[in-house]
Amino acid sequence: MQPNELKTICENHVTDLITAISETKDTKRFLDYLDFCSRFHHYSFRNRILIWAYKPEATFVAGFHTWPKMGRHVKKGAVGIPIFAPMRVRKQKGIDEDEDAENNTDEERFLRFKVVYVYDVSQTEGDPLPDLDVLTVCGETGLLGALEGFTSARGIKLSYLPDKSLDYLNAAGVSARGRIQIKASLNDSQRFYVLAHELAHELLHDLQARRTLSTKIKELEADATAYVVSRHFGLKTQSSVYLALYRVEEVDVKESLDRIVSTASKIICGVHEMEADAINNKTVKDAA
Repeated sequence: MQPNELKTICENHVTDLITAISETKDTKRFLDYLDFCSRFHHYSFRNRILIWAYKPEATFVAGFHTWPKMGRHVKKGAVGIPIFAPMRVRKQKGIDEDEDAENNTDEERFLRFKVVYVYDVSQTEGDPLPDLDVLTVCGETGLLGALEGFTSARGIKLSYLPDKSLDYLNAAGVSARGRIQIKASLNDSQRFYVLAHELAHELLHDLQARRTLSTKIKELEADATAYVVSRHFGLKTQSSVYLALYRVEEVDVKESLDRIVSTASKIICGVHEMEADAINNKTVKDAA
């Protein structure tokens, strides 16, 4: 398949997703996509769309020659999922006829994209996969601690306050200019979700965004981000992304989807790093 052909296919799938969300008001389609993104948050927008379109139930993909390095091989007859892969191309600059060619060998490098094929783990067989991410061995409490640590590392002050202090907001939490406040009565799972929501506001919505974006769009983006983060770590959430994208008429769907997953990815990676540090520190203490 040629890159231009795959580009057209990708654009058609993007249009289909946007139509489902903004025109046909397909709530399930929207949440299914967010669930998928919780597993593939580190991929580009185009490649997420392609993997989701070709194999929405995918959980982990790799190239044909990469799988044997993990002790597995692609099953005979498996159909690959086409995605884009970047490649650097060297192009020699034009040579001035009045100059010696040896003195004019500068090359300019630029990115181009080629089509490669990946396969989901369900299309392979062999050895069990090793743990690909840091295990959340401490459960919800450990996850919350890691998220709190990431929040602090970003220079954001977090406080848990008596409910009456926040009752006037009719909300479980609030964030503003590097400060997050959350109701102390929430359990660990609820605290995690609310903190992810408020942290998303801090990362997504600077002073200009808070002034220019509507409340609906800001709440949508923060809640959808918290949803993706929570689903990545296997936390159950009853959230239906309460100000769902399909209800916000003025939103740029593609831009919001990209912002949501990009921000969720930052939080997810931050939590994993904090978990890894905690596990390493515990191992050192146990060894001592």
